[in-house]
Amino acid sequence: MNGYLIAYRDPLGTISPRIKVQVKHRESPTSVHEIRQLMGLLQKDGDVGIFISTGGFTPDARSTAQSSHVHVELIDLTRFLDLWQEFYHKLTDEDKSRLPLLPVYFLAPSINA
Repeated sequence: MNGYLIAYRDPLGTISPRIKVQVKHRESPTSVHEIRQLMGLLQKDGDVGIFISTGGFTPDARSTAQSSHVHVELIDLTRFLDLWQEFYHKLTDEDKSRLPLLPVYFLAPSINA
């Protein structure tokens, strides 16, 4: 599954920042070429790129994003799930139904035993 979306603060997209998101759901890591493609779309001042890849990123892809003159945020599956857990309580019920989470509890060993 692949996807691309653009988020604006206003209906016409005239107010910065504009957020451009690329999503890749696959097992293989995202290449530097794909990161550069997203960076090429970040033309206007204040544009932010977010690349979400369940397969992670190659070392070259990470290096390119970190050294870029434009803001590109890389989110792998682990970070996506961490963010989902962190902000889950703020989501609407409709959004929660898209990726429901249930707490799982474990009995911790006694420290004073």
